[in-house]
Amino acid sequence: MVKLTSDLIAKQTPGHNKRRADESVEHYLARLTHLPFQDRNIDSIDSIPPCRLLTVIYLYDNTLTKIENLNFGENITHLYLQNNRIQKLENLDCCPKLQKLYLGGNQIQVLEGLDKNTQLKEIYIENQHLPEGEKLVFEPRTLHCLSQGLEILNVSGNNLDSLAELSCLERLQELSASNNRLENLRELVQLLSIWSRLKRLDTNRNPLCSKGRYRERLIVASTSLEMLDGKQITDNSRQFLTSWKASREAIQTRERSRPDFNDPPAAYSSHRVSVTLPSIGSTVTRAQSMTIHQMPVFPRQTSSRIEPRRQGFKPEISSAKKSQFQMTLGENGHRKLTAGSNRTPSFHSSQNSHHPELTISNHSRMLSAHGLPVQTNFK
Repeated sequence: MVKLTSDLIAKQTPGHNKRRADESVEHYLARLTHLPFQDRNIDSIDSIPPCRLLTVIYLYDNTLTKIENLNFGENITHLYLQNNRIQKLENLDCCPKLQKLYLGGNQIQVLEGLDKNTQLKEIYIENQHLPEGEKLVFEPRTLHCLSQGLEILNVSGNNLDSLAELSCLERLQELSASNNRLENLRELVQLLSIWSRLKRLDTNRNPLCSKGRYRERLIVASTSLEMLDGKQITDNSRQFLTSWKASREAIQTRERSRPDFNDPPAAYSSHRVSVTLPSIGSTVTRAQSMTIHQMPVFPRQTSSRIEPRRQGFKPEISSAKKSQFQMTLGENGHRKLTAGSNRTPSFHSSQNSHHPELTISNHSRMLSAHGLPVQTNFK
């Protein structure tokens, strides 16, 4: 196992940053800008004198289990720690100017401990070696502190089933979330409306990629997207898909506004037509004022006696006196005809002063009575 110390840095720093023979260790560390110690089997970091010009540290492909003693590089902007054995994000508040953080291929379960690193622009925390069934978790406080500056985020291969927690990252320009368990396409479409600056999106190798019109829906949902799953989005394809979406929405709007006559009547409550019916009193009044024709009923007689009477029924019958006919109105409202002593039909009313007027028409052979809604045929 190897520990990173100031002596190791002074002896084995490769390239043009090699220490001169007459140069002290402190002076040498003070002028360092890059520290390339990747793939050196380093498992820990010792306390190192300040390196005020140091901006980039390469410590990837080692065996580090903990982030510690980085206060020697207070001006660090790029920190490469991928492919180590780091289990927790900590001790990075001593690097307030950190802009790019590479953490892929470690054992980190929670994205946390970055409250003081408000200048971070890029975080790469893909493919963490998580316990079976676990997924990467985002601390809300850390996300809130990163929301005003973070532009690039890589969370691929971390068993994520949702990206809703990342909705606060409104300045995001690139997001890599491939090889996860994302299934909710509608959620992703809504997030694209929030990430108005997003230019590159990679959600390849997720279950939602198999859904119908997956690519088309994402392109239409975001006007800023330039690259999707490694494929460029041309202006012509975006214009075509935008026009297609507009025409489809217009058709759906017309279909929704068109009534369906197969639906039950309750579905058309908005299409009711109000009809005002006349009152019962007005109907009765009009019925009483109507002229009703009534056929007289003669007593049933034998055929020998009816025939002369039929022959003797002349147009002059209209001159018959009203007293020759008798009509009585019973309690049940029906009119009754009775024959006189001379067997000539006569009409009388039980109330002589109020009985209706009856006349006989010689053309229609009908009796007309004003106010009597009764009609009968000759027998």
